[in-house]
Amino acid sequence: MKKTIFFIERSNDLRFFGSLINFFLKKKIKIELLYFLGNTDKSNSKYYLNPKNLKTQLTRHTKIKKFTDIKDIQNYLITNKDKISFIFSLVFLSKKRFYITSKFLNAVDKKWCVINHGLDNYTQFKDEDTNLNYKCNFFCDSKYFYKKGLEWSDKFAKKKNILNSSNVKIYFVGSSMFTKEIFLKKFSVRKKLIYLPFPFLRKRYNSDFSFQAAFAGKFINYYSFLKKYHNKNFLNSILEQCKHFILNNLEIMKNIKKIKNYYYFENELQVIKSIRKFCDKNNLEFIVKPRLKFAFCSYTGAMADRVIIDNESSQFPTMFQKEISNAEIVIGSLSSAIYETAMFKVPYINIEIPNIAFKSKSDHSFYNYKKNSNYNFKGVIYNNKIKHLIKTLEFKKLSDFRLDKKRSQKYLQKFCGINKKDFGERVYEVLKKKL
Repeated sequence: MKKTIFFIERSNDLRFFGSLINFFLKKKIKIELLYFLGNTDKSNSKYYLNPKNLKTQLTRHTKIKKFTDIKDIQNYLITNKDKISFIFSLVFLSKKRFYITSKFLNAVDKKWCVINHGLDNYTQFKDEDTNLNYKCNFFCDSKYFYKKGLEWSDKFAKKKNILNSSNVKIYFVGSSMFTKEIFLKKFSVRKKLIYLPFPFLRKRYNSDFSFQAAFAGKFINYYSFLKKYHNKNFLNSILEQCKHFILNNLEIMKNIKKIKNYYYFENELQVIKSIRKFCDKNNLEFIVKPRLKFAFCSYTGAMADRVIIDNESSQFPTMFQKEISNAEIVIGSLSSAIYETAMFKVPYINIEIPNIAFKSKSDHSFYNYKKNSNYNFKGVIYNNKIKHLIKTLEFKKLSDFRLDKKRSQKYLQKFCGINKKDFGERVYEVLKKKL
């Protein structure tokens, strides 16, 4: 095998590449990491995911090349096409992301390999033209999500996409994160619970964000969040807080009749209070793990035992994976962390977000709360409506959320595509046949 390229735009891309890179390094396969540093402007909410910040054992003995212009990456791939066997990316080629020429398509033909990372691969089809003249490989986690992804793109993506053509070879190889080296349960002296705060981001919503405003927004202080965690100056921070305060309260006042229950009773602060009581009753350390792109409830610091701030530079394992490896239970909403939690065989309490929160049918279709769905699978994922969680959690025992081993295995097979082999090994077996 000639060298294999990994195209990395953000530090947390390693979350999906790590298992494969690790396997290749052990096999002494030559690899190269191409860092694209063109998305690190501080006006971007994900600026902190700069690949230059990566801290992982995987890069110690790996060749890294850094680029600030996508054209330079493409020229590098064209110039070195005879030295490259495969190119791994998290995205399909599109006119929006790349400068498409016949020379470039010829250089990557049959070499471009896309790693499935949830439904994000399919959302690319909504706004991007991916139906280009080259052949590529798509490594999918499970047949379930491949089918769901096709249904979603057929319904919500107007343009014909590359999966509608005969140019893609599909391989079902399980979750790209999975490797037994990382997903190994560890012992902890003190038992702990991890809470993942509600992912509040106003600009996600084009019109009505009244549920988000009442449930979480009213408890957010952008001034302290930006100053403390993003090193923003005083003026920018205070202006953002003023803007947030005005827009959030206007949205609440405009829609108070339909969201008053969430404003007064069924909101994130009450959720956090109920978790605190549950932790006290069950002698659990209460850990809050927000994501830096989302401002979070300003009361968490006072109510939790620890708040873990993570710029996601630590990969393989991630900081979250380190914490979850010895956790007893995780609570969250609208999070793909359910799959990592399941792979660690840790029970997860899912907070069901009501229909009022989803103004976009395409967004709503990602979250299925029906029985035996990915967000509601008894014995693995315990789904709770907000009101029920607030009223009952403080009276529950940790044993009420036991992991059912048989159902856990079913969940991992159906939704994560897991079998006994690591992701890296399964992909390697496919690639060997192509050489």
